[in-house]
Amino acid sequence: MSKMPLPLTVNPVKLAEQGTELVGSISLSKLPRVSELLVSSEGDVNAELVFGRDEQRLRILSGKLSCDVSMVCQRCLEPVTKSIQSEFTLGLVLTDEQAINLPKIYEPLMVELDDNMELSDILDEELLLSVPMFAYHEPKDCKVDASIVDFYDEELEVEAVEDTKPNPFGVLSNIKFDK
Repeated sequence: MSKMPLPLTVNPVKLAEQGTELVGSISLSKLPRVSELLVSSEGDVNAELVFGRDEQRLRILSGKLSCDVSMVCQRCLEPVTKSIQSEFTLGLVLTDEQAINLPKIYEPLMVELDDNMELSDILDEELLLSVPMFAYHEPKDCKVDASIVDFYDEELEVEAVEDTKPNPFGVLSNIKFDK
């Protein structure tokens, strides 16, 4: 089963009223905030998005995103592929008051009743939260021996502790002031 490209813009309120489910993909290159963290923005993000209402009749958007991204291994500085998954549920709100009163299980997404939104903006934000800050190859696949790097990092930590200097304001703690 081939995935359809997702629409570029959506009206979240309308889709929630209709109980719409979107399954498809979007190019990583259309997600600028995620792309700037990657070696390459080639590839697609697979998405399953369900717009609807919950038991309290609140409009929501539930989604699952998955993709493989190419990042820089922080040990050997070569590209490493990482699989990313993101699951989220957003509460569609029209006002700040609705956002404040939204159940804590939902993140608020500010929407306009009749306006379309860029779907890529929503997906970019949600996927960004799942991208790891640092990426590494598995030790057996890395060009740098991880045990050497770990030993070096420990040595740096020990030196940092030994290099601590006395507080220059420490002498002030011994002064007694007359009232």
